[in-house]
Amino acid sequence: MAHTAKVLTIAVAAYNVAPYIAQCLDSFVDEKLLPALDIVVIGDGSTDATARIVKKYINRFPESFRLVSQENGGYGAAVNHALALAQGEYFKTVDGDDWVDTKELLTVVCYLMDNRERSDVVVTDYCWVRHRDGKEIRRIKTDFAQKQYQHIYSFDEIADKVYLNMHAVTIRTALLQSHNIQLDEHCFYVDAQYVLRPVPYIETVVFLPGIVYQYRLGTDGQSMNLESMQKNYLQHEKVLQSIIRLYEQEDKSSLAKRAYLAKGAAKLMTSQVKIYLSFRSSRRWKMKIKQLVDTIEANNPEIFHACNNRAVKLLYRTNYRIYPVASFLLRLQHTLHYR
Repeated sequence: MAHTAKVLTIAVAAYNVAPYIAQCLDSFVDEKLLPALDIVVIGDGSTDATARIVKKYINRFPESFRLVSQENGGYGAAVNHALALAQGEYFKTVDGDDWVDTKELLTVVCYLMDNRERSDVVVTDYCWVRHRDGKEIRRIKTDFAQKQYQHIYSFDEIADKVYLNMHAVTIRTALLQSHNIQLDEHCFYVDAQYVLRPVPYIETVVFLPGIVYQYRLGTDGQSMNLESMQKNYLQHEKVLQSIIRLYEQEDKSSLAKRAYLAKGAAKLMTSQVKIYLSFRSSRRWKMKIKQLVDTIEANNPEIFHACNNRAVKLLYRTNYRIYPVASFLLRLQHTLHYR
């Protein structure tokens, strides 16, 4: 492959990921792939050997790897910093404890190089991999009826058919930079901001085959770990409220984009209810669920009606009488899932 410019910036947020970072960075090391990649590792205040390991890759491949150190600002700060420095035409985030399928990423890069008609967003599939034994748990496919790979869709055309998750998307860098897309710092769960704040500006989307992103599930301290979710429930509330404000402010967006933002907010509402349910049953958490759902129904009915989670709907329809049972079942399900 001949390259005149970097095709893809990979932003790697790296906070104390020394046990995993080599697997992450190794997944980019391919003689055909590296010349097209701008890999920006953001050392987010790590105190372990992460930086020392990253420097070995910089010494071997100085044209492709960079390390930028900052004080700990969380995932949002790392993505913001990498985006400000990005040299690639497209931008993708990869957590420092995750990795990519090298062959599939090469296919994506080749597509971007060989097609002059560029889409704002490129969507690929990803999978969950259990940390304990490396077993693939689930493949996450962005499917809809009669989907055509490599066909460039208008966003409004597919907005009601899909929901684009952070690990699935690669976004045109200029779109993010020109509209100053920023994530909240010192805050978990900002992946929702990353995929929803650009929505008002996205015009085109293309879907490519292949499972690119490999998401490690089940490590201690992971933001989706039950204990972490409980500890950081206020941060999830903060992100939810930021997306509700985004929905309210984008009243001039197309109806399709408005409905898509409502769907994103509804997903966050569902997650917030599940976090509340994960605590042991009490009047306090029951009232928080009721207040959240009732407030959204009153103020933003489109968000409320976009919720398609049966458990949340049943809680609401029974006036929360089944709350103790729902709380117990959610905690049991979570325990069994991560065994």
